[in-house]
Amino acid sequence: MNMNNSKKQEGFVLVVVAIVLVALIGFLALAVDIGVLYSARTSAQGVADAAALAGAFTFINDTQSPQPQTASDNALQVAINNSILGQPVAAADVNVNVDYANRRVKVDVQSTQNTYFARALGVQTERVAVEAVAEAAKYSTGSACIKPWFIPNTTFGSGDACPSCAANEVLISGGEVTALAQSKIGHEFTVTSQDSSSSLAPGQFYAIDLGKGGGSDYRNNIANCAVTYVRCFDSYSVSPGKKDGPTQQGVNDLLGNPPTDRWVSVGQYQTPIGLSDTSKAVAVAPIWDTCGTSGFCPTGSFPTGSKTTLQIIGFAVFFLEGFQGSDVVARLINVSSCSPNDETGGTVLSLPLRLVRTQ
Repeated sequence: MNMNNSKKQEGFVLVVVAIVLVALIGFLALAVDIGVLYSARTSAQGVADAAALAGAFTFINDTQSPQPQTASDNALQVAINNSILGQPVAAADVNVNVDYANRRVKVDVQSTQNTYFARALGVQTERVAVEAVAEAAKYSTGSACIKPWFIPNTTFGSGDACPSCAANEVLISGGEVTALAQSKIGHEFTVTSQDSSSSLAPGQFYAIDLGKGGGSDYRNNIANCAVTYVRCFDSYSVSPGKKDGPTQQGVNDLLGNPPTDRWVSVGQYQTPIGLSDTSKAVAVAPIWDTCGTSGFCPTGSFPTGSKTTLQIIGFAVFFLEGFQGSDVVARLINVSSCSPNDETGGTVLSLPLRLVRTQ
């Protein structure tokens, strides 16, 4: 009897173990499918985010007459140029909605993914759906990551030290980005540092004194970014010295020598991992006012001297391409003015483009 009971117990244990193993295999299979679907959702969210930002960028790149259809087309094009887990995104799986009045673009992306182990339970496919909303705000408020360069509110290129302050000769006029600035987006310029004891000419910049002011700190702030939160309408001191050497060293540290990233167009840059809408070569620099202040143009000249302080009225965004002699070669991506009424609620918006909701 004892032997028979023992055999029965062994048989029962084997049955239980088999059932448990089947259950464990089922859970593992389910975990694999869930992992694949999670990865697909993450990948799809990246596609939706990039597409929404590309669509909203239309309101920045074409501020005079942005067309909803252009914003929609730009968003769709970015979406279908991407993939989800290696599978191309089909236009039919993307829905773009443009809110012209609020300068927002919403992108919905869906993807049907094949299951693997869940097929045994009769589930052949699962649908992944995500949404992203991006908006182009009208104004900037400040930036927490800038290059330590003060860009004067003047035309780029050669010219006298202080051109008149007519709207057709400056980047920002009356708190608004000028048509001149908008027309220069995508154009290539050379910019160079200047000693604070000298007057600036268009295409030159002063170095900002963000506390330490040494050459190594200045170089590091270019190679990485100045972590100081630089605010609109605040005044900052000018750092003495021309700083050609630290400027070139910092830019080379940032870009690589030769540079690894290449300009394709506004919002599209060739990087070592492929075409991208972001790049380490994208740099933000504050713009300071040259007009409407005693001693400034058109009646005077640019402020000079080691104790000079300048007030920020906006931000310029550049793509840094490298060097031409001692000059930095850059392309203008965007100009944004500071909000007179703080319409962004204090949000850090040096490039006034952001994701406002994703799901």
